Amino acid sequence: MRALETCLYVDDLGRAETFYSEVLGLTLFGKAAGRHLFYRLEGSMLLIFDPVASSQPGDVPAHAGKPGGHACLSIGREETDTWQARLEGHGLKVTRYAWGNRGESLYFEDPAGNVLELAPASIWGLE
Repeated sequence: MRALETCLYVDDLGRAETFYSEVLGLTLFGKAAGRHLFYRLEGSMLLIFDPVASSQPGDVPAHAGKPGGHACLSIGREETDTWQARLEGHGLKVTRYAWGNRGESLYFEDPAGNVLELAPASIWGLE
C-alpha cells in the first residue's frame, strides 16, 4: 500500500497556484475556482483545498483542515543543493537537516504556512 493523495489547506488558492506551479514547478492537473487545485506527482496526487469551500456538503463528504499541515515531496539525493538554491532564489527560508548517511531534507513554508519538505526516499530507507 502507498499514499495515493496528500491534501493541504490554504487560505488563498491563487497564491497557492503560483507557488506550487512556479516555485516548485509542479504541473496543474485540474482545479475548481474557489475550491481546490490538483497536482499530479509521480505515482500520487497533491490536493490543495480551500478549507471553507471543502467543508461544505457536496458530491464527496465535506472535509477541511487549517493551513499549517505538512507534506514531504521526494527528490533525488543529488538534487538537494539545486533545490535549495532554487527555493532560496524565490526568497524562501530553507532549513536543511541531515538524517545521518540516509540523506538530507529541505524544510520551507508555502504562502499559507504549510511546512513542506523535499527529501530523498532514502531518509526512510526507501529507494
